[in-house]
Amino acid sequence: MKPSKRITKSVEATSPLHSMNTKYLGAAFFLGLILFGALIVLLFFTATVQTGNVGVVTNFGKITGKVLDSGWHIVGPVDHVTEISIRTITTQSEATCFSSDLQAVHITLAVQTFITKDTATNIYQNYGTEYMSQAAPKIMDALKAETAKYEAAQIIANRDKIRSEALKAAQGRLQGFVQVADLSIVNVAFSDDYEHAIEAKQVAQQRAEQAKYELQQAQVEADKKVATAKGEAEAIQIKGDALAKNPAVIELELINKWDGKAPDSLVSNGGGATSIILPLPHK
Repeated sequence: MKPSKRITKSVEATSPLHSMNTKYLGAAFFLGLILFGALIVLLFFTATVQTGNVGVVTNFGKITGKVLDSGWHIVGPVDHVTEISIRTITTQSEATCFSSDLQAVHITLAVQTFITKDTATNIYQNYGTEYMSQAAPKIMDALKAETAKYEAAQIIANRDKIRSEALKAAQGRLQGFVQVADLSIVNVAFSDDYEHAIEAKQVAQQRAEQAKYELQQAQVEADKKVATAKGEAEAIQIKGDALAKNPAVIELELINKWDGKAPDSLVSNGGGATSIILPLPHK
């Protein structure tokens, strides 16, 4: 009988410890389930949209129409979120345009564009994330339409006007799609042949201006000579008229030019009444 009592005491002594272990194990298991469930939620039922982006929600590839702002969101288990930037982006493109006189004009164009949250779903559905590949040609068409209004020689002088009109045209063409904030013409270049033609024209104009100046100077000098000759002729005419009216003027001229020395010869008037002193040339 004694051995059976010992066994009973041993069983009674271990029962509380077993119960405590079972309780801890149950709590740990329950906590583990909570953590596992939280991990599942974090992995499959949440999405984070970065700042400056919006998230377009699709369900098995179908657009749901739901657009998420930047931040942390709880989503459905089969929802997929695609981020699209709504920041203003700047793209630079090269375009070959033609002037009204059919000269090739190479233009480097910088364009600032953005999309809005309201249009993000439609843009993603129709064009995907590479929507600028569809928008850029429309912007270039607007620019080409404006450059075609001017001759090549006028394009640089009207650069700002072309930019302004091209911006308005691009905004109209992309209304409801991509917003065109601004555009700028970074560089304008012409073909080598046209550049050489412009250079030759400028040289010819400079030469023409130089020739025109020289002709004007020659005309001024000629006018001076004509004026001088005219003045001398008029003076001679006046003297001739004076002599014809009064022969004594000759004597007065001779007297004014006499140097006070005795003359070497005398000329008589033939009547013996008057003599005129003739000054002799200086030796």
